[in-house]
Amino acid sequence: MRDVIIVGGGPAGCFTGERLAEKGFRVTIVEEHGEIGQPMCCAGIIGAERFKETGIDPEKWSVNELKEGVFHSPPDKSTSLTRNETEAYVIDRSNFDRCLAERAARAGADIRLGSRCIGASRSGDRVSIKVKNREKEETLDSRVVIGADGANSIIARRFDLINDFSPIIGAQAEIVGSPTNSAAHVFLGNDLSKNFFAWVVPAGEVYRVGLGDKKTNVRKKLLEFIKNSPILPENSRARIVNFTTGLIPKAGGRKVYGDRVLLVGDAAGHVKPLTGGGLYLGLSCAGIAGDVLAESLADEPCGENLQEYEKLVVEKFGQEFELGERALRIFQNMADEDISEFFEFLEEPRIKDMVLENAAFDRHSELLKMLIKEGPELFRKFGFRRLLKYLTWLR
Repeated sequence: MRDVIIVGGGPAGCFTGERLAEKGFRVTIVEEHGEIGQPMCCAGIIGAERFKETGIDPEKWSVNELKEGVFHSPPDKSTSLTRNETEAYVIDRSNFDRCLAERAARAGADIRLGSRCIGASRSGDRVSIKVKNREKEETLDSRVVIGADGANSIIARRFDLINDFSPIIGAQAEIVGSPTNSAAHVFLGNDLSKNFFAWVVPAGEVYRVGLGDKKTNVRKKLLEFIKNSPILPENSRARIVNFTTGLIPKAGGRKVYGDRVLLVGDAAGHVKPLTGGGLYLGLSCAGIAGDVLAESLADEPCGENLQEYEKLVVEKFGQEFELGERALRIFQNMADEDISEFFEFLEEPRIKDMVLENAAFDRHSELLKMLIKEGPELFRKFGFRRLLKYLTWLR
């Protein structure tokens, strides 16, 4: 019997698997796709500062450096924020994912590609998963199972760990072009997306162009956005070389552990609420999961201290989830005129300086806490009614 089965061979699953295999535990990673890193529905942006906490240098996979964020609001306004320094890297996600899988394999993890988990159960001191591949169905037993199988995690569902399943549906296209700048563009507006936003990111020889929303045809919306975007090459729809869709989970909408079960990455809801980015948060929390589980596996009965995982995650990222969710609610409730007004607000020199001084790519809570702290001064400068409808959501 294995010590750990990890369902999902993405970054969080392989990172956790490497951590445990290095400590001598018997680890099997099952991945439903026949190739690690495909398909990929992700802008592939990694912050330049915090990500190195994971022990991984993102520059190795960089295809672009980002130094500027340009935010577009209806009807045709834009605001640029830059400190003229590298804030993030756009990476080759497929190669990044494969490298993490190779590291896990070198550490001793057994990786099984083309193996889809179709069931899971728990009995006494073991957890069993049913796996289907081209040749057969088989049952694999382990002491603990880790769900690293994305927002629609079968492990989270089978063990009743999802409290709030209300994901954003995302679609992304890669468009052949010659991006020359270092700016990521974000587009807001209710006609475009009532719950999220669209993005255009330079990624080497292509543009990564995406859109997220709920309960709508995001593919159709994205194709329309590509057709009308003024910053993309002419006839961009004919230049699409890759098109993918995926789910972005609600941040913090799940219990991340159960009896002999852990969740990591998107399966755990470990994403930034405002942007849905999950690479830094996912790997950071996966590292915590690996350390806690290694201690738990050293004894039997196994799993008695798995609640420590949730506790440590909340200690490190609890405010990030809470404040980010409140800020997201603001944007989801804004009319277009509110969005336009908010961008005018950001253009005020005092506010722009404040944002640039406090903004952190992977720690949105730092900026949000500053805005709450500066609330009284902002009320005096810009008017009570204008700011109350925004700031009260953050408290």
